[in-house]
Amino acid sequence: MDIRNSTAAATTARTAAAAAPSVTAPPAGLEYGNRGPQVKQLQDALVKLGYMTKDQVATGPGVFGNKTKAAVTKFQGDHKLPTTGYYGDQTHAALKKALAAGGKPPVDGPTKPGPTKPGSFTKPPVISAPSPNSNSRGGADIDTIVLHHTASNNGASDLAWMRNPQSQVSAHYMLDRDGKIYQLVGDEKRAWHAGKGELHGVPTDVNGRSIGIEIVNDGSGKTPFTDAQYKSLTQLVGYLKQEYKVPNNNILGHKDVAVPKGRKSDPASNFDWARLRKGI
Repeated sequence: MDIRNSTAAATTARTAAAAAPSVTAPPAGLEYGNRGPQVKQLQDALVKLGYMTKDQVATGPGVFGNKTKAAVTKFQGDHKLPTTGYYGDQTHAALKKALAAGGKPPVDGPTKPGPTKPGSFTKPPVISAPSPNSNSRGGADIDTIVLHHTASNNGASDLAWMRNPQSQVSAHYMLDRDGKIYQLVGDEKRAWHAGKGELHGVPTDVNGRSIGIEIVNDGSGKTPFTDAQYKSLTQLVGYLKQEYKVPNNNILGHKDVAVPKGRKSDPASNFDWARLRKGI
């Protein structure tokens, strides 16, 4: 055995290890659709913590896509944070702490889904369908949920319209006739669904403080809302109410917040509010 070669190899290995960049948490403020070195930094941290694999992040220069959002959401759930998929200040602090701990799980361990208790909700499955029609909430807290009907029974057309930049309209979620839930705007963003409005008679930026949900229905008052829609809506509204501590009297229809009064009629007159409120 050549001692000199062995020593040189060991020295080279130690030098390479010392030169390897440490994995750190990037600054907060990253979300679905972002790309660049800070996203790659976030992905590297998620790989180190076991939330992503190297293969998942080796295909691009740091793109915040579905896999990254799913990893962030899982990390948030395991660390008992709101599962928004948005990499904000709370998630940044938790990620920094987890990396400093060497990638160990939280003291209580990962959150495992157990049987749902009466009156408690988990976020239902959603289909990601991003819309560009949103902006910042400007620091406003979410304390209101506003329900709409789309004024059409064609979910594909409604979805396409709210994803069209020229429409200048959107919602956070859309419920199709079959109960499928599409998420167009992240909860942390301000969707454009309510227009000029008030809350309990007080003028306010309803969009800035609310989650908007569009239900595919023509609004005639004659087309029934489907059982699948009520089931999905109950789970979604129950989750949002619980997640953001929305008071019962702030779960409203567009007609309740639009000004002047009478400007909007949604959800339609045959929408069963009693069924929803009993479910949540």
